[in-house]
Amino acid sequence: MHNRGKRARVAAVAAGLLVLAACSTADYSKPVNDFAAATGNAEQALVGLNTEVTTGYKSVLDDRILGNRAFLRAASPECLTDSKRCRLTVTSDAGNEFYPPEFPLQQMTLLMGRVNAYAGNLKALLEADTAAKVAGNVNAALGSIQNLAETVAKAGGPASTPVPAFATPAGAAVNWVVGQYVASVKVKGLRDATKAAKPVVRDAADLFALTASIIADVPRSTLAEEVSLANDTYQNDRSSKAALVKLTQAAAQYDALLTADPPQVFKRLGDAHDALADALQGGDVTLSTAISKIEAFAAEAKNLAKIVKDLRALAPER
Repeated sequence: MHNRGKRARVAAVAAGLLVLAACSTADYSKPVNDFAAATGNAEQALVGLNTEVTTGYKSVLDDRILGNRAFLRAASPECLTDSKRCRLTVTSDAGNEFYPPEFPLQQMTLLMGRVNAYAGNLKALLEADTAAKVAGNVNAALGSIQNLAETVAKAGGPASTPVPAFATPAGAAVNWVVGQYVASVKVKGLRDATKAAKPVVRDAADLFALTASIIADVPRSTLAEEVSLANDTYQNDRSSKAALVKLTQAAAQYDALLTADPPQVFKRLGDAHDALADALQGGDVTLSTAISKIEAFAAEAKNLAKIVKDLRALAPER
């Protein structure tokens, strides 16, 4: 009788702990979903901005080449019978560079894509309805982090280290209520995944901030000159729709360069993920703090997406 009562008390305690785990899962559902949505917006915005800035700068180079203000030729010593590459370079007062221009944000969009995949797996693990599916999504998230770590290392960041696989918690107590067991696996999965991901996501954020100066490689002076030339043309013939369109395009391209701030997006991302991971570990960071930082990141990502959307709306198909 005594043992039966003891087992009942153990079962009650276990069930109570698992209910708390379920509540924790519910509490984190919205912030995790918001984080995943924000990373998706950031990735789309960066890809679009990458394309728009590059296309705009190529148009500037085209005008310089066709206006005899720049000289186009094969890169030396490429384009020979024994060459491994054949690229073109354009030479102007600004120096030499490859033509067509390379995507300035290529490495950044790749990093963002890795983070987006990881965030999507976090969202999927919360939506899973079995412990096995949860474990699969956790390991998928950890796999995304491994890929991100390797990408960061290749881009000059810290060397990557193996990310451990996830194992579902075992024990008689947690099997008393299957539904609550799944919830407990979700909580453990979130904790393990975000803990493993925290230094990697932060490394990616820091690397992104350090290399964001690549945006300046799309010469501001050249784009500013393009706006000036387009404005002169329009002022000389204000009835010309073509001149108006060209001025609008030139200003939009330059404005996108000046107002877009991908480093800030990644900084917010790093801050948001740090807070999410710390809150899950039960440290000094509260869930409300994590939510606040995720919302700040979401706002920056949404703003960047709007910049790209407005740019596309202003500039017709080129």
